Amino acid sequence: MAQRKITPAPGCHLSGYFHDRIAKTIKNDLYTKALVLEYKGRKLAVVANDLIWSTAEITDPAKALIARQCGIPAEAVLICATHTHTGPEIGENKLLSGVLSFGPDKQYNAELIRNIAETVTEACGSMFAGTLHAGATEAEGYAINKLRRLKDGRDIYDLTGNWTGNQKNIVGVAGPVDASIQTLGVRDSAQRLRAVIVNFAAHPNSAGFQGHEDVIWAEWPGEMARCISTIYGEDVPCLFLQGAAGDIDCRCGLDKERVGRGIAGAAVMATERAVQPIADPILNYRMETLKIPCCTRTPEMTREIDALRQGKQGYLEKAQIACYDAWDDNNKIMDVPVQCLRIGDVALVGLPAEIFTAIGLEIKRLSPASRTLIVEEANTQASIYVPTMDQAHRGGYGERPIQSRWLVAEAANLMTDAAIRMLHDIWNEK
Repeated sequence: MAQRKITPAPGCHLSGYFHDRIAKTIKNDLYTKALVLEYKGRKLAVVANDLIWSTAEITDPAKALIARQCGIPAEAVLICATHTHTGPEIGENKLLSGVLSFGPDKQYNAELIRNIAETVTEACGSMFAGTLHAGATEAEGYAINKLRRLKDGRDIYDLTGNWTGNQKNIVGVAGPVDASIQTLGVRDSAQRLRAVIVNFAAHPNSAGFQGHEDVIWAEWPGEMARCISTIYGEDVPCLFLQGAAGDIDCRCGLDKERVGRGIAGAAVMATERAVQPIADPILNYRMETLKIPCCTRTPEMTREIDALRQGKQGYLEKAQIACYDAWDDNNKIMDVPVQCLRIGDVALVGLPAEIFTAIGLEIKRLSPASRTLIVEEANTQASIYVPTMDQAHRGGYGERPIQSRWLVAEAANLMTDAAIRMLHDIWNEK
């Protein structure tokens, strides 16, 4: 295992919203963290970055360097992001050219590629004999589904109805919550914990809501990792793998530090209860790149945008119009990588967007693994959100074509089917 800081300097542009934000201070550092496993001559690598998302412009060259330096195939390297909204912008915002005036810092991105590859290389150079321990528990009360169903069948991003005046029109929550925490601990021959993976689904989304508009920090996942390090040591990396949290926010009224401390407590409990090691830590992997069509402008979509132009425009409406005007991917086919790793009887499924919780639950339900970790924001950004097929046309944020959903509605089913197929292939392989 290895970790290194990837904190940008104050003055950088921050990512995650539809307006410009300039970092003034650093609340805590951002990290890239790597765990490399080897069993019977086969290696896998998992990398977690305190960033908003993953992009192919970063991960592809990083994986190429890792392959050359460590001999680990690109398909066996999962690179994901914790989805912090208070980290640097690393991708082009071509759809938001009408509301944002900046792009990524090319020098920072070049250094980031090197940092990711060198962290994995350092991990490869520090191999030791150890055991893997899979843990799990529930952490209820920290996450909520942020979408509400209205009487007319639409979804809306409004937890109470007070923001949009829909108090009387809300009939229920639009989707489920996955409160499970899953851990994978690495212990050395003295049974000291040397690294831990933590998987949980809850949107880090603090900037602008709690005085964090202009600070750099890793949000609640960073606070969780900090708490875990106070117990096990600063040299024990905690790799946070964001779960299927496309429609999941942290519970209202809980500041993000409290969320981080609560999830840390649950993760420590799950880690400490995982006494028995994985008996046969088989390592295997699959990656399939799906060809999925992007959304295409329709007359109905144009009428909706024209109506927005004529009416009172709020924050999201202005962004929706800007994205629509800049959209040039009609009839484009997007490369959508779906990745599956096997670690003994544990599976990791990497998906390249913010994934609605019901999709993750469906993959877990049909997975052959005893425990399946859904990892969003993995390897690249094929869309902002991927909602379930039945929710894709209900109009809520995360479901809107072009602004927050780049792929056709069938993308959820195609990605789910591919993940299930690959998992069963891996488990059936002798």
